Amino acid sequence: MKLVRLTFALSGAAGLAFAAETPVAVQPPRDHPLDLAKYELRLFYENDCSKPDKIAREEDFIERSPDGVWHRKGKPAPDAEWIAEGRGGCEIRDGKLRVAPSLFDAAGQPMPVEPGRRSHTVVWNRRVFPADFLLEFNMSPCGSTNGLAIVLFCAAGKNGEDIFDVSLPPRRADYPAYHSGAMANYTDSYWSRNTETESVSNRLRKNPGFKEVAAGQSLTTGPTGVTYHLRILKSGAHLEVEVNGRVALQWDDPDPPLGAGRIGLRSMAGVTMVAYDHFKVWRVERK
Repeated sequence: MKLVRLTFALSGAAGLAFAAETPVAVQPPRDHPLDLAKYELRLFYENDCSKPDKIAREEDFIERSPDGVWHRKGKPAPDAEWIAEGRGGCEIRDGKLRVAPSLFDAAGQPMPVEPGRRSHTVVWNRRVFPADFLLEFNMSPCGSTNGLAIVLFCAAGKNGEDIFDVSLPPRRADYPAYHSGAMANYTDSYWSRNTETESVSNRLRKNPGFKEVAAGQSLTTGPTGVTYHLRILKSGAHLEVEVNGRVALQWDDPDPPLGAGRIGLRSMAGVTMVAYDHFKVWRVERK
């Protein structure tokens, strides 16, 4: 494997830029799917986005104090299937969970807004998922020619709190709040059109700390009006990311691995729209 240096800018919702430069060994893709023969899988959760699930918005349970500081005043409604953070649009339509950097109009189209009003968006599922799991979902960038898509998993407070605990600060889709704030999680950046470097790479990080721990070649290059099938396996300290039946990267966490937590889907403000469907999670146990 060759050693490369990746440099890119990450924009938060408040418009702040954060630079990172980390040498990583880029893994060549494996031209076969995940090997699941050694695991026992039990379906834990399934959502094909065929029904109009309730979507909660973070702004409905946070508020800004007179000194300008945001804080939580409550938790998401218990019957909400998805919880959206950020000012972007989020809806279930035509069998898809659709996310855009601006709110949707009645016809299901993202409303036109000034560039500075476009929003990053993170959508969490309501479940706390087991520490060892297989995640599967479809994602389409819907023809987007800019932006970035990330999946967050094993997400919890640094001290084990639920990510919606009222003691944790609001995140409002501001990226530093997810990688260098009060949360612990893994993230995989699997699709990008932000820069040429990003668009050809797949990057796995462990947070807090924004630490890049593994990298592979992007398996989502080419046309953007297509659908990608992703699977992520976590068993103990072992993680693998698969895209369209090919393993993009694998990594064994040398430190205590993260445990049970939430799964979230992040899209940056540059996208036109992103659509997800067939979201499934299995509990994984070694045979």
